[in-house]
Amino acid sequence: MLVVTTDQLPGYEIRQILGEVVSSMARTRNPYREGVKNLRGGAYDPMAPDNLTRWRTDSVARLGEEAERLGANAVIGMRFDSRDCGEMWMEICAYGTAVIVVPKMPDVMPADQPMVAADTAHEPEITGAPGGIAEPASAPNLSSAAETPTRD
Repeated sequence: MLVVTTDQLPGYEIRQILGEVVSSMARTRNPYREGVKNLRGGAYDPMAPDNLTRWRTDSVARLGEEAERLGANAVIGMRFDSRDCGEMWMEICAYGTAVIVVPKMPDVMPADQPMVAADTAHEPEITGAPGGIAEPASAPNLSSAAETPTRD
């Protein structure tokens, strides 16, 4: 499942927008750890960043599951939100737009031409074609104007 913060996916075409998806997770702060923190004089909890990262990762995974349930294969415009819910709870929310995407194909390339040819079409050391412009594999090899095909 592709989950991105951008509104577009380079190399993909959005075929259908299925709607908003939301993953909201409530997490409790560990009362034991909070008590130990107070014993340390309120010192910084070294596990806090790891916990927040894990909670956000879990929220994104659940977001992907919700999008998949709708029939999507990607989520665009993903965002996070979080808030405290009292002294012991925190809500982590991930949301975005569930979409169906398909890879884009270059319009100018013949179907039998490999995709990398678009990257190397103007490199004479690779193509060896006169002027450094590659001909598609499906193009006839014409050595003179006399061999130019005509329409019947």
